[in-house]
Amino acid sequence: MSFDVGLDSLLIVAVLVAIVAFFYSNLGLGGGQLYVPIMILFFASFKMKEIVPLSLAFAFVTMISSTYTHNKKHLVHFKIGLQLAAAGLIGVVGGVLFTSSLPDQVVKAAFAAMLVIAATKMLYDLYTARKDYTSCPTEFSLRCRLTGAGVSILTGFLIGSFGIGGGVVSVPLIIYVFKFEPRMAIGTSAFLGAILTPAALFAYWINLGPGVQIHWSIALVLAPVVLVFAILGSTWGLQRLKTKAVKTIFVCGVFLAAAEMIYSVLVT
Repeated sequence: MSFDVGLDSLLIVAVLVAIVAFFYSNLGLGGGQLYVPIMILFFASFKMKEIVPLSLAFAFVTMISSTYTHNKKHLVHFKIGLQLAAAGLIGVVGGVLFTSSLPDQVVKAAFAAMLVIAATKMLYDLYTARKDYTSCPTEFSLRCRLTGAGVSILTGFLIGSFGIGGGVVSVPLIIYVFKFEPRMAIGTSAFLGAILTPAALFAYWINLGPGVQIHWSIALVLAPVVLVFAILGSTWGLQRLKTKAVKTIFVCGVFLAAAEMIYSVLVT
């Protein structure tokens, strides 16, 4: 089986994506915010059009694992998740076309900007000690549903463009628009990502534009690693981690990824 990368690089990436999966499965995130920079650093010969499909594969495994463990605690709102996914599929198509057609540097710069905005918002909430909701409503207004659908299109676009799970948008969306308590928002976001990430990967597969390549051998080797550590991480996190600790991990991880992406844009 050919991996198109050195064995040493593959092993380093395996260790790092395992760590990311362990923690990010607690956040309703696919981990693409860090999977992408990790692969850019260690799979140096790969372009963004090769890295994004791989990240989608890992993000899907992370999201499905997180959905499974959160659902065991009844922390997934499947009805809202399906409604948001229906709108998000529209954005997925646009995102795939975005990454497939634009130069690497443009995609990297847009990705870095998205990370900075998301992390700054979460940092602001931590600094101002914004109160979390402690319950979930049972009825939702039409305005609430339409707002959710609109932001879900953006979520799908980010997933298709950057190979992430979309939680940087969908978790705040579900908390602020639908007024869910954080853990239910995280579980529902994971379910949403578990639908949209394979849809985006499928879109890349059937629409292999110039420079787009899916390295299935790498995906098949690393995806089981992601699966095991995502299940272990989300199971541990639901038992041990407080909500504030989860948010802090999220903010630090995203800022770290943004810094690495900005560096990558500046030096290439």
